[in-house]
Amino acid sequence: DLEMVSAPEEAGFVLNTGPWRDEERREDYDRVLELCAGRGLAMVCANPDLEVIRGGKRIICAGTLAAHYETLGGDVYYHGKPHAPAYEACLALIGAAGEGDGPRVLVVGDTLRTDIAGAEAAGLDSVLVTSGIHAEELGLDFAEQPDPARLTEICEREGHLPVAAIPTFIW
Repeated sequence: DLEMVSAPEEAGFVLNTGPWRDEERREDYDRVLELCAGRGLAMVCANPDLEVIRGGKRIICAGTLAAHYETLGGDVYYHGKPHAPAYEACLALIGAAGEGDGPRVLVVGDTLRTDIAGAEAAGLDSVLVTSGIHAEELGLDFAEQPDPARLTEICEREGHLPVAAIPTFIW
C-alpha cells in the first residue's frame, strides 16, 4: 500500500508522473526537488518524455523533472519508453514476445528520443507522427507533410530512423 504525502520529509521516494497542471514550468518544482534530492530520496519517473503536446500546446513532461533531479544528485529510475520492460510487457500481452508466427508489431509515436528509440531497441519497426513533438522543428502546421530532406536530417541527427512517417494519427 502506498500513501500519498505532501511533504518531502514524510516521503520514502518520489513518484514523478509529470507536472500537476499544464501551465507549470520545471522551475516551479525546483524547491521540492531540491528538498527531495537533499534527503536522498530515489525518484521513479513514470514517463521519460521531456515534453508532450496537449491541446496543441507544448508542455513539460516527467522526463524534464527527472533530468533536473539527476543534476541535483538524485537517483532516478525510469519506466516507460524507451526502456525495454515497457515493450516486453506489451509484446507478452499480445503474444508477440518471441520470434515466429506471432502478431506483427508496428510502433507509432511522435518522439524520436523515446518512441522511435524504444522501438529500435526492441527490434521493432516504427512510424513517426510528424505533427507531434517534432512539428515545430520540421516547420509544420497540423497535418502537413514534412520535407523529406529535413525529416531525414532530424532523424539522422537524433540517431533514430523510423521506417515511415505520417502527418497525423487518430486512434
